[in-house]
Amino acid sequence: MRVFALQHAVDVALPMSGYPAIRPRSRVLTDQHRPQHPAPRSASATSGEGETSAPATHRARSASILIVEDEAIIAEDLKETLIAQGHEVCAIANDGASALTLALQHRPQLILMDVNLPGDIDGVQAAAAISQHLSVPIIFLTGRRDEATLQRAVLTGPLGYLIKPFNEHALRSAIEVALHRHRLEQAVRERERALRHSAEQLHTLSFIDELTQLHNRRGFFALAPQVMQAARRDQQAMGLFFMDLNGLKHINDTLGHVAGDQALRDTAQVLRHSFRSSDVLARFGGDEFVAMAQIHSTQNLHTLSARLREHLDEFNAGGQRPYQVEISVGVALVNRSAQEDLETLLARADAAMYEQKRTARGSRG
Repeated sequence: MRVFALQHAVDVALPMSGYPAIRPRSRVLTDQHRPQHPAPRSASATSGEGETSAPATHRARSASILIVEDEAIIAEDLKETLIAQGHEVCAIANDGASALTLALQHRPQLILMDVNLPGDIDGVQAAAAISQHLSVPIIFLTGRRDEATLQRAVLTGPLGYLIKPFNEHALRSAIEVALHRHRLEQAVRERERALRHSAEQLHTLSFIDELTQLHNRRGFFALAPQVMQAARRDQQAMGLFFMDLNGLKHINDTLGHVAGDQALRDTAQVLRHSFRSSDVLARFGGDEFVAMAQIHSTQNLHTLSARLREHLDEFNAGGQRPYQVEISVGVALVNRSAQEDLETLLARADAAMYEQKRTARGSRG
């Protein structure tokens, strides 16, 4: 069993003038703890009749590991141990600044980080900086057991914490646990992202008309009251437009429903061109469309209606379709002082639209 500890071995030297009698040097392992690597097995021992194999040993999934340790002997000893356990040591850093640089360069799968590093950036600060750029599990190594150091380290969210001295088994276990927990956390984050994306798509689908890509009825009832409330608060005038695509049934009956769907998309395109992006546009259902638009005066209602007619004429003059896009429009002015609800406004605009239809039929008849 190898024990990782910062110990001191000494060389005894004869006293000489100007030199100390004992020269200390740092060691991570004493000689009796160093592993005895077995000699390679001969070909006869690994093949042929009566072959016997060595007992299988558990080996963790290999990982690319960055070592951050200022003691060169400890770093090399850790490297030797990690390689023997089947891992790859992509680099060794001896201070916080180089740890960040090497982590970004090599993008390791795990980092062994000594807490006490020389320079302006210690191990805890280096781990925090790395975590801002990479999602990588970090195991802290330290000989300090004080509560303040532990609390600082915990705040960075490490996936392991080894207090020196520790042995090979503790190191192996800490790495396996950290890698496993990191994979689980990544899987959870991926599922959460997928769920959020699905929720956003469902939200979009529930508020957007698939055919025209305008808001649908639900979307309009979600947004229009908010716009009305803001307009009344700011004393701004609003106009509600209720519009009907004339002749949709005739287009469906004579040209087919594909042409009818295209007529609805054409209507949506003309409406987008006529109203501002800040206005609330929606396909209310079937051949009906609505728009909640900000205006400055009653005159603006007529201006908007005239602009819509102009854009319809431009579209029809292009001769792109075997039908004409014709729209009946009813308008209701939102009273800034009266607390009129949206349903009442829609009823007024709808009534104005049908009155416009009757007027148009009477003029043709």
